[in-house]
Amino acid sequence: MKKRIIVILLAIVIVGCNNNKKKGILQPTNKVFLTAKIDGVMYSFNDKVSLNKTSEFSQIINGYNSKDKTRITLGFNLENQLTKSFELSNNIILVYHGNIDFKGKKVYHIWQAKKSEMGSSGKITITKNSDTYLEGTFSFKGVGNSKLHTSVKNITEGKFRVLKKQ
Repeated sequence: MKKRIIVILLAIVIVGCNNNKKKGILQPTNKVFLTAKIDGVMYSFNDKVSLNKTSEFSQIINGYNSKDKTRITLGFNLENQLTKSFELSNNIILVYHGNIDFKGKKVYHIWQAKKSEMGSSGKITITKNSDTYLEGTFSFKGVGNSKLHTSVKNITEGKFRVLKKQ
């Protein structure tokens, strides 16, 4: 009899937990993500999302999509500001690494937005800067960076959340 009651109570708890997700109860906010539309198509770069630093930028966010073998890199300088919006300048670079068809082959290519790249534009907005994570939005118009390929990619509705290294 005790086993039956325990099994019934366990089933109620499991069903109750599943219903929490359906009713919109907030889940923990420590999930990392990086998503964006590229030329109108939504992509997820959640396979590997990281936050690093370099000598040039205080924040480098990378998101990777292993299915398409594509990547987005956001580089900017955030100097202990709680929230900040960055327009394209010398202190920001936005890059989409993807593939193009070139003479019947898939070729890795880079579209970037930086001040020195003619025709490019972009913006990053930091919406949350806590002790544990950085969250924000971004969009940019990336220009192909080789003589073989100078096409443009429009990256819109970009969102990210990355954990800070402790």
